[in-house]
Amino acid sequence: MAIDLELIRKCYQQLKQNQIKYAVYQRYYDGKHDIFNSYAMNDGRSNMKVVVNYFKKFINDEIAYSIGNPINYFSSVGDDSAIHNIDLNFSSWVKPHDQQLLKEADIFGEAYEIEYINQDGEFRCSVLNPLNCFVLESGDAEKKVIMAVHEYRDNIFSKEKKIDVYVDNLILHFDQSLTLLGEDEHLFPSVPIIVCRSNPEGKSMLDDIKSENDALNTNLSDATNESSDFRRAMLKVSGASIEEEDVLKMKKSGVVIVPQGGDVDYLIKNINDTFTQNLLNKHEANIYKMASHIDTNEKLQSNTSGVALRSRLISLENKCILLESMLEIAIKQRLKNFFFIQNLKSTTPIDYRTIKMKFTPNIPSDLTATSDAISKLIGVVSQETLLSLLPFVENPKIEMEKFKAEQQANRLIPDNANEDDLYGSQG
Repeated sequence: MAIDLELIRKCYQQLKQNQIKYAVYQRYYDGKHDIFNSYAMNDGRSNMKVVVNYFKKFINDEIAYSIGNPINYFSSVGDDSAIHNIDLNFSSWVKPHDQQLLKEADIFGEAYEIEYINQDGEFRCSVLNPLNCFVLESGDAEKKVIMAVHEYRDNIFSKEKKIDVYVDNLILHFDQSLTLLGEDEHLFPSVPIIVCRSNPEGKSMLDDIKSENDALNTNLSDATNESSDFRRAMLKVSGASIEEEDVLKMKKSGVVIVPQGGDVDYLIKNINDTFTQNLLNKHEANIYKMASHIDTNEKLQSNTSGVALRSRLISLENKCILLESMLEIAIKQRLKNFFFIQNLKSTTPIDYRTIKMKFTPNIPSDLTATSDAISKLIGVVSQETLLSLLPFVENPKIEMEKFKAEQQANRLIPDNANEDDLYGSQG
């Protein structure tokens, strides 16, 4: 592929523009909200700034809900070697990686997975975001990644930045002035960077809740400062005069002497706490509504049914299902590239399209009810599928192999036992 320096320069310029645009998303996730710069300060009064970071809370909740449990992989053609290959190469790093990838996608609306072969010859992935990477996609329906520009430093003490440009078969290395320093070939069939979006529009949740969260921060800060100023109520003296040094003595001793007919009390202000609380409640309700979340601290009736409780999660579940679908697209592309590398050194190629995934929501489950359902489904679906219903089983295929090995070790079954011997006849 011919090196198009002008296209690389345009991509790098777009990356610098995106760093300004997307910085607000990272800043809000880190709790550095606009109120720290925009809050109206009053001299001599309380000026505390209160931040409630719903953006971070909602993102962490969605990640824990969607992929808090491991993703189960299946082969639609019963290829045990493919599942074993995935478990062997992915198990040590893929769970935190998927969580980080989905978190970055949730923060910015989209994130990027970069794939590489490490020094030990192992397939690995890392996570990039719009602050350090720009991905150029084709304009057709396929949206194939044409080029990716990654900006980075060698370490935290490095002053100069470096730029790596990924194209179909090469990794080009540049300095900050886009002077070519060198190039390396990669083994992947295309640009080894995958786009993972949080939704089809690539839109961040912050775009929906920012104004409400800002208003809540401001109102909560105002209410807190009102209370602080109330604590410093002004002393009112009637029918007498007090010198400044007498005031200091009075503060120290806690005693004040006034002449006959004089009066000393505090001048305080009336705070309409009902209005303030109603306003805060409205902002919170709007934030939860726009983010499709529920307030788990809300007090419910003790006789609320399980179905009613689950129905409260329907909006969040729908949102998380969409998140899982977008992540599944990225994982499918990851598996495509992984098995491409594996097939280079294998005599029995594996088709990545035969690998299926199952997401298990990280919610409290009734194991007794699940076990009862499994017992009633024996003979209707496969044992591998039944095992996948158990939230603590990470890989059903491996679990079946472990169970068989355990039984063989106890000499309870012969070495050539089949599934009927293991789990009972399905007849």
